[in-house]
Amino acid sequence: MKNPIGPFILSMLFLITFLLISNYAYGKTKSQWLNENPCMIKQVITSVEKDGVTTVTKEEVLKCQDGYDGPNYWELFAQFYYADLSVPAYCRYFARPDHPFKTPGLICLNEKGVWKEQ
Repeated sequence: MKNPIGPFILSMLFLITFLLISNYAYGKTKSQWLNENPCMIKQVITSVEKDGVTTVTKEEVLKCQDGYDGPNYWELFAQFYYADLSVPAYCRYFARPDHPFKTPGLICLNEKGVWKEQ
């Protein structure tokens, strides 16, 4: 008497092999992926030896094909301080992850120098 599961397992192996080969054959190449995603995060690892002590630093840098590598310090500064002109002076929006609707809150500095939520 033959094992009834044997042909099922063999057909499943053929199906999985076919799917893997077809996925590899018709998959995207790296250049197609880069055309759709022009920015990548590049990891830069540097090591500096000074007085017999080696310091290894690792930083992640955003590199884009068009040369724009993200906002610099002054662009972030301007976005934080001058982004919303409808907000009164000395007020800032802040994230509220515990809020049921996840809406941002508004906090303002009063005349006494104390931050109060509006």
